[in-house]
Amino acid sequence: MYVLLQSTAVAPNSLTVIDFLADFVKFWQIIVFVFGAYQFWANRRERLAADKVRESQELLDSNYQAWLVVNSAQGKGGSGGRIDALTNLARNTQSLAGVNVDGAWLVGVDLRGADLAHASFKDANLQGALLSGANMKHVNLEGANLSAAQLEGTMLQGARVAGARFSAASLLRADLADLVGWREIAAVNYARLQDIQRAPHGFREWAVEQGAEGDAVIEDMSAENFSTQFRAV
Repeated sequence: MYVLLQSTAVAPNSLTVIDFLADFVKFWQIIVFVFGAYQFWANRRERLAADKVRESQELLDSNYQAWLVVNSAQGKGGSGGRIDALTNLARNTQSLAGVNVDGAWLVGVDLRGADLAHASFKDANLQGALLSGANMKHVNLEGANLSAAQLEGTMLQGARVAGARFSAASLLRADLADLVGWREIAAVNYARLQDIQRAPHGFREWAVEQGAEGDAVIEDMSAENFSTQFRAV
């Protein structure tokens, strides 16, 4: 029995070597794990950087195509794709200052908050356009149809409006300083003028005489009521 135990016992030096090898394997496992994590982090950063570059390029391409549509259709009637093009440019915070879309069909175009200073919409159809909060200083709206357009808080300082139609348009809190040609506005019936800012002397009274809503309490503008008013325009 004593001889058998002696033959199966492990020498102390062998245990030390085994422990060392086990620790060594664990050490390399940790190294491999850390390296893998670093590679994943580095690759992720590269992918994010590549995605950012791609998105930037796609934005540039989108803006270029939109401007191409707008400029190529200049002086032509109809939409010519300009509704989507202008909407995309405004959404991409591109300045539309000085843009010329005379005679364009832009029904329902969404240009809320856009920079449209010195733009020209002469004889354009902007019926139902969303223009709230836009910068429309010194814009040319002569002969334009802005029936039912939303112009809440829009800056219309120095805008030229002779011959324009504002029937059922909302001009709440709009800045009308130095409005040019307002006595020649073609239609302003049912336009909402509550809280308009810096309107020319006599404008409010004249507009109310033409059928606009002045500073009276805003009436119910439900879909049915608005539709009835708009059909009367």
